[in-house]
Amino acid sequence: MNIDDATIRDLLRLEDERGILSFYTGHVPAQAADPQPTAPIELRNQIKQLRSRVGEGDRDTARAIERRLASLDGSLGSLLDPKAPGRGRALFVGVESGQQRSVSLQLPFRERVIHDSTAYVRPLVAALDEGRPATIVVVSRTGVRVLRWATGDAEVTEEARFEKDEELFHDSPGPSTNNPQRAMYARSDREGYEERLDEHRRRFLKQVIDDVVQRAGAEQIDRLVLSAPPKLRNEVQAMVSDHEGLRVLVADQAWESTPPKDIAAQAWELLRSVHGDRELALVEAARERALAGGAGALGLRNVCAALNAGRVEHLLYDDSIALEGFTSSEGTLHARIEGAIADSDVTFTREPLFVERMIEAALATSASVTPLSEEAAINVRAFEGVAALLRW
Repeated sequence: MNIDDATIRDLLRLEDERGILSFYTGHVPAQAADPQPTAPIELRNQIKQLRSRVGEGDRDTARAIERRLASLDGSLGSLLDPKAPGRGRALFVGVESGQQRSVSLQLPFRERVIHDSTAYVRPLVAALDEGRPATIVVVSRTGVRVLRWATGDAEVTEEARFEKDEELFHDSPGPSTNNPQRAMYARSDREGYEERLDEHRRRFLKQVIDDVVQRAGAEQIDRLVLSAPPKLRNEVQAMVSDHEGLRVLVADQAWESTPPKDIAAQAWELLRSVHGDRELALVEAARERALAGGAGALGLRNVCAALNAGRVEHLLYDDSIALEGFTSSEGTLHARIEGAIADSDVTFTREPLFVERMIEAALATSASVTPLSEEAAINVRAFEGVAALLRW
C-alpha cells in the first residue's frame, strides 16, 4: 500500500483513554528463508523495555497494557511473518479499546515499540518523505513505459509505442537491376532510411519525455529515474538534463522487460542515494532565510511560534533528537513557559515526545516534514536540532 498525509493524520486521530501502542518491524526478502530471523527477537526486546518503562508509571495503565499485549499474539504474528507482504509493517492498537490500524510498505522500518497518547508516526513521516513520488521512464527502441514510484511501489501510468512512419518505407525507383552500381545505391538507400528512422525515433522520444517532464513539474515531482539501452542512454538523458527543479538519475540497467515490482526495488537504491543532498539543501535554505530575517526559522521557540501561526511550509528536525516541551489548553506548542503567557489563565502539559506534537501541528496545516540524517542535522544542532522553511 501507499501512504500520504491523510493516512498519517487518520492515525493521529486514534484515541484511547489508556493511549496507543505502536509496533514497527522491517523485513528483507532474504529473511523469508532465514530459520532464525532477528525481527521477532528485537521486537520482544522492545516489548520488554516497554514493560519496564510503563511499570514505573501509572499501575492501572501498566496492567491495561499487559492485558492488551497478551491479546495480540495473532496480530503480532502477522506483523512478524517474513512471508507476508511488505518490507516495512506497522501496527497501532488502542490499549483500552483494542482498536487496530495497520500499515504495510515496501520500505523497511526499524523495530520499535512505543506507548504514547497518540500513534507514534515518526517512522511513517520518514518513509513518506524519502518515499515521496518519483517518475520512472523506461526507454527502449520500441517505445516508452512511464511509471509512478511512491514509498517503494511502482505502477505503470503510461505506455507509448514507437510506430514507424510508413513514408519511410516508400520504395525509391533507384537504378536498373542491370546497373552494376545497383549495390552501391541500395546501400546508400539503406543508410538514408536508417538515418530517417533514427530521426523519427528521436522526435518521438523527445515529445514523450517533454510531456512526462511537464506533468512531473505540475505534480511537484523532483526526481526522474531514467532507464534506457546503452546506445540510447546518453541521447535520452540529454533530452531531460536541462529541466530545472528535476533531478535526473540514470540507471545502469535497461528495464525494458523488467516487471514494475523489480523496477521499484532497483529504483529505490538510486532515489535514496540523493536524499542526503536534498536534506542539506533544505537546511541551507532555512538557515539562509532565517539569518537574513526572511521566511525561515531556527530553534525550538521560533519554530513553535511559526507552527502555532500556521506559517510553517516545511518542518526540519534532527531525527536522533528527543525534545521536551509543552502543549497548552489552547492547542499551541511552547518550548518554555515564560513571559506574559506564564501569567495567563492558559494551562500547560509537559510533553516528553514533543517532536511528535510538532509533526502533528505541521501535518494539520499541510506542511511538509523531513527528518534529518546525521550529515544534515549537524547544521541545525546549534539551534536545538529544529528548523523550518516558512510560508511568509
